[in-house]
Amino acid sequence: MLPPWLQSRLAVEPSTHTFVSFTDEVARLLELPPAPPAEVYERSYDTDHVWMVWRHREGGAALFLERPYGELREGVSMRLEWHHSPDPAVVASMIRAYGRRGRRGRRPCLLARLLRR
Repeated sequence: MLPPWLQSRLAVEPSTHTFVSFTDEVARLLELPPAPPAEVYERSYDTDHVWMVWRHREGGAALFLERPYGELREGVSMRLEWHHSPDPAVVASMIRAYGRRGRRGRRPCLLARLLRR
């Protein structure tokens, strides 16, 4: 069963609308404002601890996270496929975990553990 944010859009809207809806929902869960409406294929968001860049990919999206303020700049990228029905709440939790890790130092990252599974 598809999640409601995806189910209503797959049959009638191009994938860019699904991409915009998904990224806006993740931003809402992170209490960030939505990206400007003109950003249809690439959307950027900044939090206090993480820079995020979403890129539209046919059939999904790519996300790059970067912690710009540490001694060493590091980043993580992930690819989401719509047919796997990603949950915006799970993605938002992973982004929060990645941001928290930067504030705490070099402990093992929840995001890395989730991605290894």
